Amino acid sequence: MNPPRRFLAPKAQLALLALCAFLLATAPAHAQISCTASMSTLNFGSINSLASYTTSTATLTYNCTNADSKNTHSARLCFSIGEPAGGQLMPRLMSSGATNKLQFQMYQDSAYATPWTSQLWGSPTSPYQVTLTLGKSASTNSTATLYGQVLAGQNTAIPGSYVDEYAPSDTALRINDVSGNAAPSTCGNTGNITFPFTVSATVTKQCVVNAVSDVDLGSVPASATNIANNGNISITCSNTTPYYVGLSPSNTSSAGAGVMSAGAGNTDQVPYQLYQDAAMTKIWGNTATATGAGNGVAGSGTGVAKSHTVYVRAPSADYRPDSYSDTVTVNVNY
Repeated sequence: MNPPRRFLAPKAQLALLALCAFLLATAPAHAQISCTASMSTLNFGSINSLASYTTSTATLTYNCTNADSKNTHSARLCFSIGEPAGGQLMPRLMSSGATNKLQFQMYQDSAYATPWTSQLWGSPTSPYQVTLTLGKSASTNSTATLYGQVLAGQNTAIPGSYVDEYAPSDTALRINDVSGNAAPSTCGNTGNITFPFTVSATVTKQCVVNAVSDVDLGSVPASATNIANNGNISITCSNTTPYYVGLSPSNTSSAGAGVMSAGAGNTDQVPYQLYQDAAMTKIWGNTATATGAGNGVAGSGTGVAKSHTVYVRAPSADYRPDSYSDTVTVNVNY
């Protein structure tokens, strides 16, 4: 009589099936929200380096889709902006040529309080963050404003065209995606979405007359001759900007030869001459142009105030006793 046989194969098969069922039940869900993004140019236009802050804006556009046709998904989107070649973030720098720099910053808010930087590069780590919830197979299109500011106090910036180019490797969108209605509280590390863009500005040539001191020839007797004194003109021009200063008396003499007048009823006029030098040998007139000094005075801007002395001489005081004066217009050509 043959002994009974044992059949072990079915038990082994059942154990294998149970293991497969366990693995399938615990497999993690894949991220379902995907996005595209783009940023417009941040163009500051023409910049007066002698003025205060200059601001501009750019627009971030992003489109996101939930690929899951069965479940709602929520996500935190983190838009990072680094700096080309690992440059500084606080402040950022635009370049004109190899050495000329212009400081600026990018912000998340119109109060210019929160810098827009990155979770991936440099410090501070402050990417622009958005949370969203998308239903089954849903999509959304949205925008955000990037606020730019060229910093004040850059008087020594050299006129020219400045640019900062943000390549794909300088920008990144990371998506932290979960199933359900509650978005994650932190940025994720997945995704390969970029939004390259350009920052640009043009620093223009500028000059400003800061102050002009009056020239007082004093109280003199009628017998006085060659009455003289001097005053100062303070001028600030943008760095490396050539400028040429002309002086025009109220009689519009192009040779700096003016006359001082008294009040009503007194028709006397006291002649005077404007000079560039203390020896009073070189007249200061008004033939200067944007390309040459003529009989005026030439200078070169440094971004800080420069003082120019004007010398005045009246050949004679032999006129009716009275108070005489004239107004001279300062013309800065550049």
